[in-house]
Amino acid sequence: MKNEIDYFDFSMQPGKQKETRISHYVGNTLISIITFYTGKDYIEQTYISLVNQTFPHWEWIIVTNEIDERLKRLKKEDKRIRIIEIEEEKIATAQYIGAEQAKANVLLLLAEEDLIDRTMLECGYFTMLTNPEGVWAYSRMVNFDGSNGLYNKKLAIYEMTKQNIISKCAFIRRDKFLELDEYMKLPMEVHEDWYMWLYFLSKQYVPIKMDFYGYWHRKIPTEKAILIEKSEEKSKIAKEYIDKMKVEIKLDTNIIEFDKIYRVDYKDIPNKIELTKKNIFDTNKKKILIIFPCFVVGGADIFTLNLIKGLREKGYEISVVTTKKCNYVLRQKVEQEVDEYFDLTTFLKEKDWASFIYHIIKSRNINCVFLSNSFYGYYALPWLKYHFKEIPFVDYIHAENWTLRNGGFPKDSNSVAFYLDATYTCTKHLRDMMYTIMNRNVRNIKPVYIGTDTDFYNNNLVYDGEKELIKKYKDKKVILFIGRIVHYKRPLFAIEVLKSLLKDRKDIKLVIVGDGTALEDVKQKVSEEKLEKYVDIYGMQEDVRKFYKIADVTLVCSLREGLTLTTYESLAMGIPVVSCDIGGQRELIEDDCGYLIRPYQMPEQQFEFDYDSEEIQEYKEAIEKVLNNPSNINYKEICRNKVVSHFSIRKMIEDIDKYITKLIKTGSTVDKKYCNSIEFAERYLLVNSMLENLNKSLEEKNKEINNEEKK
Repeated sequence: MKNEIDYFDFSMQPGKQKETRISHYVGNTLISIITFYTGKDYIEQTYISLVNQTFPHWEWIIVTNEIDERLKRLKKEDKRIRIIEIEEEKIATAQYIGAEQAKANVLLLLAEEDLIDRTMLECGYFTMLTNPEGVWAYSRMVNFDGSNGLYNKKLAIYEMTKQNIISKCAFIRRDKFLELDEYMKLPMEVHEDWYMWLYFLSKQYVPIKMDFYGYWHRKIPTEKAILIEKSEEKSKIAKEYIDKMKVEIKLDTNIIEFDKIYRVDYKDIPNKIELTKKNIFDTNKKKILIIFPCFVVGGADIFTLNLIKGLREKGYEISVVTTKKCNYVLRQKVEQEVDEYFDLTTFLKEKDWASFIYHIIKSRNINCVFLSNSFYGYYALPWLKYHFKEIPFVDYIHAENWTLRNGGFPKDSNSVAFYLDATYTCTKHLRDMMYTIMNRNVRNIKPVYIGTDTDFYNNNLVYDGEKELIKKYKDKKVILFIGRIVHYKRPLFAIEVLKSLLKDRKDIKLVIVGDGTALEDVKQKVSEEKLEKYVDIYGMQEDVRKFYKIADVTLVCSLREGLTLTTYESLAMGIPVVSCDIGGQRELIEDDCGYLIRPYQMPEQQFEFDYDSEEIQEYKEAIEKVLNNPSNINYKEICRNKVVSHFSIRKMIEDIDKYITKLIKTGSTVDKKYCNSIEFAERYLLVNSMLENLNKSLEEKNKEINNEEKK
């Protein structure tokens, strides 16, 4: 599997240009940003990265030896800027003088050439607010400009005695910073930030590491670094200061990192956090908050990203919060399409998530809350609805999953249906199941097909890399298996179908595109069966259209789905689909665009690999019908026309926009009598959090046991 850096776009520097959504609101000053200015040109980009912040409650204290025209212009432009002129030319002295005159109790030290992500101030402030025992907080770091890289070293006290692993851009409690009066007297050669962190650790002050890339450090040689490199004597001075402070470190100092599991207690009732009574972004746009688990490569995630893009084109202001830890693969793509993105798992303990969501809804004047696939979101819903009775809450469901909480998200939705203004499902099949089999007692479900971008997925276009693939697979019949490579999608079954086909013909190629937890098992099976000649594995791809272009048939043999995005894409590209008859697949696949095979296994049997020979035979025969095409069906035209006419993403966006716009105009239709019990709402949320906490602890314990057994 690829690393985060393989997907990270270093050109997306904060502060390149001003956002259209900017808040100049000045209420209470909650963060004082301190910068020592020496006249570098980068200061203007640093300023724009501050202006673009989602959190407007800051002042910027610029300490300098000389107030030039650039500073005068910036101060005139933004009344939150204060300039302090000093004679000293030391960063440490400048920062300390700035801190003495700061209005806020939380400081942020920011170099004149560095940048911060647009949510950095809001995340930093809330991590300090909700962890009062923490004295300073920092985030992961992006190195850019001189050399690009991602810095995400685990916070370990012992490591700090060997090297400075904490970035110099940090939120610090002002009173603790001012304790360090010797800071002003440090020689220029001393790394003042490392010295400060060691001092804090010697006092057992608790550090906090936020788990997102919030700080962008311009990687250029500083004058100090050059000076130290040229002078062994000065390097010796720096070492003496650092070594003296190292011996004072307390290795048992507590730390806060958000990849840990923190205990939730029944006393951890969420609070209403209201930093201001004024809407900090005063726009006339429709404002929607989307609560989603996380963004990885999968159908539900691509749907949500497409929904976001479509609603943005419709003029919505979009806030996103996610509630499940994941890597950075899609984060930047989402950030490009939304006004703000907050991964709650990276800067808050779970007990504080509801409080932060309350803050977002209140401070942004959110008009509608949209839930999808967030287990936490369903349990927070009664508490949020108690406080926001007039705001419509809706959810979108993709599929049932009987191996997950005896039904999965449809069951979760049913349990809180009285709090929802509407539930949208990706198929009629799922709607009917939620009413009949799952016994939903509120009739507020509307099917909205996911659809696909038929302009993007178009077989008539020419795509990068397709010529090479067309040449490679000339005179071959290509069976495409595409998507997340996980066991419930049965990639190993696809190989068994291939083996059966190879008994009668050798012009077959199985092309596997995607990544996931089952990929190594797939590679191993291909090797064991000596099928390398007939199976090509491409891993995850940025653009999959060229693979549809060379396919003759797409294979979907999953044990559970709603209506797969793969099916939409394949048909839009004119490629028929042979699929397991699950979920709502039959609402799209008919004999003129593929074949359906009844399921022989249940979803809970995904790890049973002794497949029924009759099932393998049915898939084999269906694929051969498509490849031989005895009825001379014009698959390319029929498949594409079906999606264009009834299942385009454009239609999906129009339907959801129509429904949400109506709800925003009318306000919530939920009977307020269901939203009046704060005791139930608090208890419901806490019980979930405690059970989830217990499950995570058991998972971690099992991982430790497995690791020990491997050793």
